Amino acid sequence: MSTLEEMKRDGRSTAELIAASLAQIDDEDGKSATCNPLAVLEARVTREVVDAAIALSGARDPKSRRLGVTILGQLGSPARTFPEECCDALLEIIHREQDRDVLIATVFAFGHLGNRRCEGALIGLRNHSDDDVRHGVAFSLCGATSDAAVGALLELMDDPYERARDWAATSIGQTVSIDGPEIRDALLRRVNDADVFVRAEALHGLARRRDDRVVPYLVAEISAAGEHEGLFVDAAKSYLGFSVDPDMDSEALARLLQLPNRQS
Repeated sequence: MSTLEEMKRDGRSTAELIAASLAQIDDEDGKSATCNPLAVLEARVTREVVDAAIALSGARDPKSRRLGVTILGQLGSPARTFPEECCDALLEIIHREQDRDVLIATVFAFGHLGNRRCEGALIGLRNHSDDDVRHGVAFSLCGATSDAAVGALLELMDDPYERARDWAATSIGQTVSIDGPEIRDALLRRVNDADVFVRAEALHGLARRRDDRVVPYLVAEISAAGEHEGLFVDAAKSYLGFSVDPDMDSEALARLLQLPNRQS
C-alpha cells in the first residue's frame, strides 16, 4: 500500500491531526514517520482543512502559526487546491509576523506554493538580517523572471550566507530564459566560490548557456576529482550538449572539453 493510499484511509479528524502535528512540529523523527499527521493534512484537500490552516496562521501561539503556514504552503501538492486563498493568508501573515521561526516557515511556504503574487513581499526581505530568511527568499524566488525578482536574486548571489548564494545561483543558472552579460558575469563571479555547491551551480548556469569561459573552470574541477566531482561532470555534459560515456574517466572528459573543434 502506498503512502498516499494510507493517507487517504486515515480516519483521524482534522482536529485530531492538528493536535498530533503540533505535538510533532519540533520532532524530526516524527515528521519522517509513515502517515505522519502533517502529511495527511496536506493531502486532505478539503475546505475544512484550508479553513483550519488559515485559522492556525492567525493564532496567538507561534507554534500554531508555524503549522498553519506550513500547511498553506503545501496543501494538495503537487495539484494545488485553494491556491489564491492560501497565498492571501500567507501575504497577510508575512507583513506582521515577528516570530523568527514562523517568518522563516512563511517565506519557504511561498516557495512551495509557487504563487508569483508573493514576489513583492519576498523581494522586500532580500536584505533581512537573518541568514535563513534570506536563504528562504532565494529558494522561493527560484524560477521567477520579473526584473525585480532577477535583481534580488543577483544580489543574493553575493550574499554572505552560502545557502542563500546557492539557491540564488541555482535559480539564475537554471532559468536559461534569463540571459545577457549581467547574468553571465554574475555567474562567473561565483565560479571560485568557497562553497562547492555554489561553484557547481554557477558553472552549470554558464554551461547551459554554452559560455566558453566555463571550460577552464570545469577542467580544473573535474581534474581535481573531489568528493562532488559528479556535479561538475553534469555541468560538462550540459556544455558539450551530448551524453558523455559513463565509463569516460576525468582525464578523457577534460581533454574532450578542451578540443578546439568540439561539438557544441
